[in-house]
Amino acid sequence: MLSALKNFGVTFLISALLFGVIAYFATLFVSNTVNSILDDESNELNDIIASEGLPPEETASTETTPGVNEGELPEGESFNLLLVATDYRPDLFDNYRPTAEAVAELTEGMENAIPTIGLLSADFREINATAIVLVRADRDKQQYVYTYFTPEMQVYTPSGYHTLSEVFRLYGTATLAEYVNAMTGLKILHTAVVDAYHFDELAELLGPVTVTLPRDIYTDGTEINMNYETLVERIGTDGYPWTEHVPNTWLMGAGENELDGEALYTLSIAAEHTEADRDAKQKYTLDIVRAYIEKLTGDGEDAARVLFEQLVTERAGWIRIDGYEPTEEELAAENPEEGAAGGGDSSGENAGEEAQTPAPVDPDLPFDPTPMENPGAPDSGVETSEGEGGEPEETEEEEPRPIWIMPLGEPETCILSTDCTKDGFLSLYEMLSAVSDFESVVITYPCTYTPASEDRAEFYTVRLKDGLDLFLPYRSAGSQSSPAGNP
Repeated sequence: MLSALKNFGVTFLISALLFGVIAYFATLFVSNTVNSILDDESNELNDIIASEGLPPEETASTETTPGVNEGELPEGESFNLLLVATDYRPDLFDNYRPTAEAVAELTEGMENAIPTIGLLSADFREINATAIVLVRADRDKQQYVYTYFTPEMQVYTPSGYHTLSEVFRLYGTATLAEYVNAMTGLKILHTAVVDAYHFDELAELLGPVTVTLPRDIYTDGTEINMNYETLVERIGTDGYPWTEHVPNTWLMGAGENELDGEALYTLSIAAEHTEADRDAKQKYTLDIVRAYIEKLTGDGEDAARVLFEQLVTERAGWIRIDGYEPTEEELAAENPEEGAAGGGDSSGENAGEEAQTPAPVDPDLPFDPTPMENPGAPDSGVETSEGEGGEPEETEEEEPRPIWIMPLGEPETCILSTDCTKDGFLSLYEMLSAVSDFESVVITYPCTYTPASEDRAEFYTVRLKDGLDLFLPYRSAGSQSSPAGNP
């Protein structure tokens, strides 16, 4: 018994000594290995920190993007530009909702006018955004990034869910830009809006563009769409329902098309009832945007400056733009007296001179003020009687009548409504002119089409997280510019 205990004790001591020696060398080996790894990572981290601390020209980078050679990058910074097209056509429709400023101007001096009552029950035509495009010029990546946002994308607002078109209508361009910023994480440097009314002027100024349409364009008499036929649900004489296939009217064909102002309007208001419709409208819309940027910057900086001033100046002011050569008609309109003096019989009397000089034309009134009781009447129907000597007799003042507001005429506005000034445009010129050199990238914003139901219209559901992830590579620090004066 004692001998067994003695043997156990001796064995235990030898084992402890042996394992202690092994553990010592094992610990020493592990310690040295870990220290070596940490030292390597520390050195690597120090190298990275040192590299990031160097000025950009001292960093070692030999990678280039095809399209622009190293050392030939344009001047300027990356920027994000939001473009919006609308369906505003006062030359075709005269029932748009008047602005508060227009109503105030109309009723100025009319103490008894009640202009608001006439607006309450009126069914006014709304101005809708028909195409929304985000353009990013990325200098670091040497890319032009285009994203089309269907106006039927639905987002949440303080007044509930609204489409992007409704956001534009209710809150304006600046708020729409804020929602695009929230959907992409990209700051919007400038915004620009072109109404469909000005598509003709745009095509006349910059020239028509040629694009390839991926699908045919039709109309069913009510809307413009991409459907060959319209399905109409009917009830037969036997009481059973049946579906009638009504062919739509063909407007434009798939393939190459040269677009004038009317064609631009047709394509802009085409409805998107499926994701295939959205993809088709995205393609030709982005092609149009790219083509017009190329046209704007294609003839050099001086020509681009003049073109930009024409875009943001009313047509009557074009002849006063430095560098623009006015036509004879514009000169005659600017100086009617000189035009009249150049013709006619010099021996004529005053009456002859008056015949040669066109009489001044009063501008159209912005609205047709007609009493609400009889909106179609050309006058107010107020009768006056003449007293002795032909002087009108004073009558008792009638009760104030509401004013029925109806817009008339066509707008005298610039082609492009933008917050970008001439100086702002010149600061963007170098980057804008790189549109042909940079790689073109299209980011399709993720959304899901939701058909209409009995209680709501169709719309596209925005997949916000997926959208933010797509734009993550373009949100790196220092890659976004802000307007002057903005943080």
